[in-house]
Amino acid sequence: MQLLAVSALSAQPASDPEAGARAALDRFLIAFNSGDNELVRQQLHFPHVTHRANSIFVADQPADFAIPYESNRRSGWARSRWDNVETYLVSDEKVNLGVDFSRLNAAGEVIARGYVFYIFTKKEGRWAMQYRAGNLGSGNLDEAELAQAQRDAFAAVEYFFAAFNANDRFALSYVNHVPQAAIVYEDNRFILAESMNSSLIETDFDGLRDREDWLRSEYSDIVVRGATPDRVIFELTFERINSAGEVYMRIPATWVIARVDGRWGMQFRSLMASTIPN
Repeated sequence: MQLLAVSALSAQPASDPEAGARAALDRFLIAFNSGDNELVRQQLHFPHVTHRANSIFVADQPADFAIPYESNRRSGWARSRWDNVETYLVSDEKVNLGVDFSRLNAAGEVIARGYVFYIFTKKEGRWAMQYRAGNLGSGNLDEAELAQAQRDAFAAVEYFFAAFNANDRFALSYVNHVPQAAIVYEDNRFILAESMNSSLIETDFDGLRDREDWLRSEYSDIVVRGATPDRVIFELTFERINSAGEVYMRIPATWVIARVDGRWGMQFRSLMASTIPN
């Protein structure tokens, strides 16, 4: 399978989930530009994940989250704007968005540009941001270094599936980092794995076979949605196949593969609602 370059989806008709997520995105920007962390916190769902260069920060509750406004202002920042917004994966209660943004000074001049990948979730009828992975100065990164990062991260995805299908827990530990976070499709449930013994990482293969007649898993439709030298965001679809060779589950997903201490592995994942193929 070829590794795809970062690309935007073609224009799609607006759906209710997409419209809800886009409206929440705009509310977040208004709150962000207010300079008031309390207003920003009102536009988030918790636990909230901020994905840094190659580590995750989980804000369990609103008081744990803060934008460093003093530092931003010292750099000349006065406000931010969206330059382009792309909608990626969409489900009834979860939407992925990719945003090109600019930071402006008080004179309205652009002082920095960047890209951020957001996941918005719907909980109790309200859309809000639950995950963000930003990259300020994305246009200044070395293209050869980014290409190598994508190849290495893609190799980690392939290694993951080979280890998973071999039921090799030791090999899987090599391509999983902790802490690791996930937002799964059952009511957008949040899971934080703080050790390799977490159920997020330690798969019960016998139980999977007993419950689902699972034989193996495969992936397709993989595309890069953001890349830095130490972190690559993939969207992909993985399938579960039973002993009769039938695909019985198809799950669109977001996987974020990061390099920590020279090793590429899973650091965040988000699953859309599973479907059974027609």
